[in-house]
Amino acid sequence: MNNLGKTMTAASLAVLLAACSSSTAEEGGSAGAEATSSAGTTTSGSTISADLPASIDDAMSSLKEAHSVDEVDADSATTLPLDGTSGKEDVDGVEVGDGTVTIAAGGTYRLTGEYSGTVTVAVTDTEKITIILDGVDISATDGSALAVTSGDEVTIGLADGSENTLTDSETYSDTSDNAPNATLFSASDLSITGEGTLTVIGQHNDGISSKDGLVIESGTIEVEAVDDGIRGKDYLVVQGGSMNVTSGGHALKADNTDDATVGYIALLGGTLNIQSDEDGANAQTILVGPSTVNISATDDGIHADGVLAIDTGELTIAQSYEGLEGTIVAVYGGTVDVTSTDDGINGSTGDSTDSMNPMAVSEGVEVYISGGEIHLDAGGDGVDSNGVADMTGGTLIVEGPTNSGNGAIDVASTFRISGGTLFAGGAAGMAATPSADSAQGSVSATVNATRGQAVAVTSTDGEELFSFTVQKATENAVLSVDGMEMGQSYIVTVDGTQVGTVTAGEGGMNGMGGGQMPGGGGQMPGGGGGQMPGGGQMPSGPGEMQDRPFPQSPTDEQEEDQSSSSAQSEETDASTI
Repeated sequence: MNNLGKTMTAASLAVLLAACSSSTAEEGGSAGAEATSSAGTTTSGSTISADLPASIDDAMSSLKEAHSVDEVDADSATTLPLDGTSGKEDVDGVEVGDGTVTIAAGGTYRLTGEYSGTVTVAVTDTEKITIILDGVDISATDGSALAVTSGDEVTIGLADGSENTLTDSETYSDTSDNAPNATLFSASDLSITGEGTLTVIGQHNDGISSKDGLVIESGTIEVEAVDDGIRGKDYLVVQGGSMNVTSGGHALKADNTDDATVGYIALLGGTLNIQSDEDGANAQTILVGPSTVNISATDDGIHADGVLAIDTGELTIAQSYEGLEGTIVAVYGGTVDVTSTDDGINGSTGDSTDSMNPMAVSEGVEVYISGGEIHLDAGGDGVDSNGVADMTGGTLIVEGPTNSGNGAIDVASTFRISGGTLFAGGAAGMAATPSADSAQGSVSATVNATRGQAVAVTSTDGEELFSFTVQKATENAVLSVDGMEMGQSYIVTVDGTQVGTVTAGEGGMNGMGGGQMPGGGGQMPGGGGGQMPGGGQMPSGPGEMQDRPFPQSPTDEQEEDQSSSSAQSEETDASTI
């Protein structure tokens, strides 16, 4: 018998940040680096969210506990053969009618054969029931193929080596609020286990749906649905197995919003391949642990109204509008590869006021990275936080926008870095760096690199600290690596040719966050100055920017000219970028 607690213990997910503790030194940062502020602590005019979990374990502890999956006792099963439009009539606890088979007593039943109609489970609220699917093909004529309308818990066991298919009807005569609305429907806690194959075709609405909790422990599951693919109201927990989900709505969904402890998705094992016309996964809270997840979505790859946390898994979002979105987006480990037409990572409340006033700072919004390998290929902002951002470890590679209306980094308040490796490349118009009061240094340089060219940063004595080969036109690059110190000079090269000497901690105007320079609590440094394009004020003083329009993204025809001209660039300080 497997339960969620055992799964989490086996995952050995490390605690990386104390959500409500005082600040401590971060491992992996530069020598003597101070940690980012503890949750709930006000810093430089911004507040790091008190809701930031310490780890996936910490996030799970605040949620409703998922039910355990009962072991299937196949030896005790009562066999119920299905034939055409009828079932075996002399099975105790089973009622057979014209096109209907109703299981009215608890126990274990083995279903076999082909059936045209609906198999209904209606037992008392104190009874558990197990349905073993062993080579069934059920096609409903009006409603769900398999519907659990009452009971304590129901377990669907997939017999070893069996192939099973459930198909609902295109129209349902009963469309009332509490009526079954999915091909495989359960009004009670639902578990799926076993080593067989289950194909679910949802022609009317959802493929698999539970009005309570849903745990998938194992099996090979194929779902095609005109609306949501797999839905659990209180929670959807995947512990293992292999799933392919194609949906016209959300592929994975948990929709209870009664309180913050429910309405969550936890992907803690197995392999999931998702194609969705809406979000790949949508819930209040979404946790991605030791699983392999591949998503192609028309809307968001993963959308959480609250916390989205990732650790130890392999997550690939090959297509999305926005890749990862949540009020809090936290990456503690694992491998994350995101391709998006808009933002790669978006920290947002999802409130309409966020988009109406993009200059505002949203309290409680945070993007937090403490580990993992993250690659973002974003058409819009690479990392966009309407609140704060913190990076204490891991590797973050951002290949951001080629248009100057967006930036590789766009943080409304402060972005502090105290460890890890950061490369953020893209158009120069909205280029921004981490805050100047970060424990780890960062540099910003105009590189004008074309696809296939390597952008590198070295120390002044020639030691290469980091190099990355860009896959699209890159006007500006922001780099930060372990050991980089504020105020120190570094050399930036493109394919080995020096394009600038830059000073850590100087450069990069923040975009869409009130126009502030990083680390200044929303203030422009230096007082007045020249005019920005469009009538805004340019800062003056030591950090003064050049009085010139922001460069536009290069066309394909211009890239070759840019490449040759970049090789002849004179040394430049980051403060002039």
